[in-house]
Amino acid sequence: MVENSEDEAGLLLHALRSEDYDVVYEVVDTPDTMRSALEAKDWDVITSDHAIPLFSASAALALAKEVRPEIPFIIVAKEIDLNLVVSLMKEGAQDYIQKREWPRLVPAIERGLREVELRRKGQEANDLLEVSENRYRRLFETAQDGILILDAATGQIQDVNPFLIKMLGYSKEEFLGKKLWEISAFQDKEESKVNFEELQSKGYIRYEDLPLETRDQKHIAVEFVSNVYFVNNKKVAQCNIRDITERKLAESEIKT
Repeated sequence: MVENSEDEAGLLLHALRSEDYDVVYEVVDTPDTMRSALEAKDWDVITSDHAIPLFSASAALALAKEVRPEIPFIIVAKEIDLNLVVSLMKEGAQDYIQKREWPRLVPAIERGLREVELRRKGQEANDLLEVSENRYRRLFETAQDGILILDAATGQIQDVNPFLIKMLGYSKEEFLGKKLWEISAFQDKEESKVNFEELQSKGYIRYEDLPLETRDQKHIAVEFVSNVYFVNNKKVAQCNIRDITERKLAESEIKT
């Protein structure tokens, strides 16, 4: 509590304790004592009077943002210019309570605590998403199958992994931005368009023996599997392409 009146601090404590809160608190009235308190403990909330002899809500908010920016900061004052309140709210204060409106204090604090929890969970979710994306990117880059990522609406290639670049001999730039059937490796363009339409309608396709041609005109047989899923509310298609040329040759030798 940034406060220089023991009576006012007592009223604030009474408002909290009347709602069955077990309160651990410290009253400060200078920048030095506030800094020491913030550095000494993990507080849940900061309340601040507006104008006391050696301090102000503006200075207290600036210090709070410097030392503990995640803690909700609530102005609790008898009188304060509304333009200043607006300015403080824009700078990061969560709420403003007049001291004659004690019933509003606990809901304001609980609202501030909920916002902190939501931000924390949001950050955790972002961290998990980043970990997931990094893991996927590592798998994508090191996979021993070719992978294409397409816009599921247009068939335009959005990404291609190193293995497919090496397999077919085309550069990454020659893949990106083109539609699947515009890549020379897919010899039958009309059939590729039909296959893509089937993928759009069914969400999944699989071809056991799809013929491809590398840049140096070498013919290879591949297993082609593609499925559609959502990324950030947008449909994408992932195509996994496995070279089965050696397997097909071995099967042919067995037959003969």
